[in-house]
Amino acid sequence: MKSLKLDDLKSIEIDYSKIVNHTQDVSVDSILCIDHHDREKLDHYIELSLKQNPKYIITSSRSEVLNDRVLRFEEYQTIFDHVLQEIAPNYKKLDYFGITGTNGKTTTAFYLNQLIGVDNLFVGTIDEEKKYSFTKEKVLTTPKLFNIVKLISLQKNNIKSVSLEVSSHALQQNRLGNLKFLISGFTNLSQDHLDYHGSLKNYLHAKSKLFQKGVSEKFVYIDSEDSKKIVEISNIESFSIGTKEENNVKLINYNDDKVNFSLDGTEVECELNLSGPKYIDNFLLAFSMSYYSGLYNLSDLIANAKNLTNPPGRFETINHNNKNVVVDYAHTPVAIEETINYAKGKYKNVIVILGAGGERDKSKRKKMGKAATSADHIIITNDNPRNEDPIDISKNILEGIPLNKNTDVILDRKEAIYKGVESLKENEVLLILGKGHEKFQEVENDLLPFDDIKIAREALELRS
Repeated sequence: MKSLKLDDLKSIEIDYSKIVNHTQDVSVDSILCIDHHDREKLDHYIELSLKQNPKYIITSSRSEVLNDRVLRFEEYQTIFDHVLQEIAPNYKKLDYFGITGTNGKTTTAFYLNQLIGVDNLFVGTIDEEKKYSFTKEKVLTTPKLFNIVKLISLQKNNIKSVSLEVSSHALQQNRLGNLKFLISGFTNLSQDHLDYHGSLKNYLHAKSKLFQKGVSEKFVYIDSEDSKKIVEISNIESFSIGTKEENNVKLINYNDDKVNFSLDGTEVECELNLSGPKYIDNFLLAFSMSYYSGLYNLSDLIANAKNLTNPPGRFETINHNNKNVVVDYAHTPVAIEETINYAKGKYKNVIVILGAGGERDKSKRKKMGKAATSADHIIITNDNPRNEDPIDISKNILEGIPLNKNTDVILDRKEAIYKGVESLKENEVLLILGKGHEKFQEVENDLLPFDDIKIAREALELRS
């Protein structure tokens, strides 16, 4: 079977709006671009896709499928790059901002998006609907390059930049291809995804891939022992955020209304209207990335800061008839502890609802339970159990909670929220953790509609 070249593709009538990059998106007259290092898997995907009657399947010379609609190319990567350029001719000319870390990626990217204005496209955890609009492929924190380019092509405005949450999985799997970042940011590192990475050392190493020459031009980091390890591994210019004299960005003081910090020796004051654990770290990282990118005026960034809002499902507060509920995405031991401690500084008592995702890092569940013990009342419930027994998940969490702790297990998440709201007294808060902005539950092989915020509002209104 003859292998083709780029000139051959150019001679074929191709509707680039109909190109897809996943077998789930194949339909009549669509054009699938697909490759895989494993020939047997590649051919399996191609055979599966042919049943949907695509116009063409563009693939590499690894494939051995004999079909007139299968176009095999010697240099698939060259072909794929050409396809991306046709879909969004400007995508390589944009300025890319990348943010990685265990906690705070979404909030930092969301702040950054607001700071740098309407010319920026935000791509991250909270924009599932935007991504689901053109693909049936499983939505990831960091989409693969094809889907990012597709998102860029669908923008009505002429965007100049893209801010991306960059996951360790995406970095390890080279999901972003040869995408180049103008500037990147590192938030922190704590236990998560060890089912995939195996160890914290491997997890940190995966994160560090973002901060290498040829990937990012420079980066900003929140000063910590882990970030110092990143700096040692990195070979690009970096800027630190902290409270020490040697930090490039030195936090001086802050409260609910404003923050004072020095930026390379220049004192800066910003009005703020933000809340939540570590919000100040996330803000300073977003602000510093914007500033050190060299694209934005300091006075404009200061002016934009006062209009910042939290992303959906990040310490999102609901007040109704003096009853307080907070929905937050916290799902790691560190994030759970930080969120509870932050709430304890604002309320007399804290009731917390939490669960753990099924088929994910089991070793962190006991630590999640331990992290929750600073709350006054713990309710363990379902998160996204997937194909795992919810009872087993709850038992894993309970291992970290003392027997004398005020704890309930209510696996029905709606019932748990209703119970939590029902028990609320004056100057107490109900923290609903784990799912944040998500509007579904993954149960077995189904995505069931479920919105923590909506359910909490219903429960509050019924109680009034």
